[in-house]
Order: sequence, then C-alpha cells, then structure tokens
Amino acid sequence: MGNINSRYEQRPKPTGLKFGIIEVTTECQNRCPGCYMVRRDALNKGEMSLQQAIRVLDLCKEYCGKELETMDILGGEPLLWPFLQDYIEELLRRQIQPWIFTNMLAITPGLAGWLYELGVYITGKLNINPNDSSQLALQAKMIGRRKEVARKMIASIDIFMEAGYKAPLFRLQNLIRKSNITLVAEYYRWCLGRNIGTDLELMGSGEAIGQDYWQIAPTIQQIIEMIKEVQAVRGEFGLEPAEVLMPHIFGACPFYDKGLYFGVDGHIRTCSNSVVRLADVNDPDPIKLAYESSLICNRCLLTQETIGEPCHSCDKWEKCRGGCRSTAEGMGNPLGGYTLCPVPFLS
Repeated sequence: MGNINSRYEQRPKPTGLKFGIIEVTTECQNRCPGCYMVRRDALNKGEMSLQQAIRVLDLCKEYCGKELETMDILGGEPLLWPFLQDYIEELLRRQIQPWIFTNMLAITPGLAGWLYELGVYITGKLNINPNDSSQLALQAKMIGRRKEVARKMIASIDIFMEAGYKAPLFRLQNLIRKSNITLVAEYYRWCLGRNIGTDLELMGSGEAIGQDYWQIAPTIQQIIEMIKEVQAVRGEFGLEPAEVLMPHIFGACPFYDKGLYFGVDGHIRTCSNSVVRLADVNDPDPIKLAYESSLICNRCLLTQETIGEPCHSCDKWEKCRGGCRSTAEGMGNPLGGYTLCPVPFLS
C-alpha cells in the first residue's frame, strides 16, 4: 500500500471527488433476484437519520473544499425514507443535484409533482414491455413479488409522467439478466415511444464470480445479440447506433475514481457493487481515508498500458476505462480487464 500511495503522490491528483451515492434506508418492498442487498442479506436492517445523511455532505465538503456535484439517493427503497423531502431540500440549498433510484411503488401524484417542480432526476425500474400482459409474471418474478405488485410498479410510471416527467429527467433502469434479455429490445422500443430514458446495466459483482452469478447473468453471446436488436430499434426511430460502452451497455461507469458510496451503517465503499470497506464515517478524516485508499489509488494509476485484456487492446479505453472496476477487482486483479465485455466480439 505504501508503494502505491507513494506512486500516487507523484502523479497529478485525480479530477476529484464529485459524486456521492447514499444508502439512506435498507427498507424495501421487493426482493429482486440479483440485487446486491438481497445477496448480502442487507435488506430491512435500518435507516439513516437526517442528521447522519447531512453529516455525509459536511464531511465531503470538508475534504473537497466545495460541495459535491450530485448525490444519488438509494436504498433499499428511498421513497420509504421519512426524511427524503427534507434531505432533497438540503441538497438543493447546497446546489447539489439529487437523483433518486426507486422501484416507484410508494410514489404519489403529490410527491411526483413536488419532485418534478424541483428538477429531481428519477431512475425507476422496469424489465419488460408493459404492453405485453404475458410478460407480467416475469416482471413479478424479477422483483420477487406477486403480479399485483408488478402491475402497481408499472402503473407508477404513469404517475411520474402525469407530473411532467420525461427524458432526461426520467429514465428506467433495466438490470439485464438471463431471464429477461430477450425482451430488452421490446422494453427499449416501449421507452423510446414514450420519451422515457433508458439505463441498460449488466450485473456487477464485487465478489468473485462463480456459478451462482452465471445462473442469473446472461452470457456474452446473449449480450451481443441483445445489442444488435437494440441498435435495430434505434434505427426504427431514426436514431444513429449508440456507442457500446461498459458496464451500462451504452455508457461507462461515472463513479470510477470520482465517487464514494455511503452505507446506512456508516461504512464507505466505492459503489454498491464493491464489497471493500474503505473507511467508516466515524473514523478520523474518513473521506481522505476512503478516497486516498489503495483501491482508489490503484484506479488512478490504471492506464491502458497496465490494464489486462480485453481493455488493453480496446480503442474505447479513454471513454470506458475498464468497465466495472468493482467486478474486475472482485475477480482478484485490480489491474485486470473487464472480461465480461462483449465489445471484442461485436462485428
């Protein structure tokens, strides 16, 4: 670690901590297969107080000398957190952009209207084409609930849209799994037709990838076929093919070396996928301890010359920078390439 930190000090500092991800509550109505909180038995284990969530902002400002640019608000389900509106008001007072990631089940017309008026970004969840009733059972299975709950989740999309939400303020995240990958093109077409943004995301894993991962996650060949189908849908709408970047299919990870994740119990990690605890908010100088940890330092030192394949030979390095680093690190090599990437096999 000392050697890495020494090399780190000889380089220009990274662009700096800009983005926060805060896990305000572990309460959730769903039990989605593949969810990192389900895998780690972390659901329904408590929530932050408003004071704890604000302290995270103070600690980051103290370290950076300025406020964060954005704060992603996660759970569990953040709409169940009783202090959500107070916290959003605090973020906006500090000129920090709030972004809520939600299953949408607890939304009301009043809350949706309030969020829209304040310009709060929303990312909901959806894995199917809602116009096809035969897919409802699959959506229910993918959130670990009954069809009635899946139906309510889909109806919640209309509540946001009736409040005025559309892209880019509103998008739907589709965590791609083996069970729904053949439906992604239909989902994408449905979203484009309603002016809803999309976030297609491959399953990450901060732990070593084993058989349990591949029981849920799609294969590279399945991902390739899905990408081709989605590009064809874009053509139907007169859109150019989207550039393929990992791990969000058409977008790289924005948090790489610019963000930190703050858990309910006070721990700090790089993101939701990572299992490496970098620090605790009660440590002395916790943001410095986390942000200048050996793990972050390794990421700052990573170059195309030092990273493994397939990233070492890829012409997208400057845009992608190695896919999901937590997944690569979980596989045991912080310098390893993102071996789940389909780009080398796309013609």
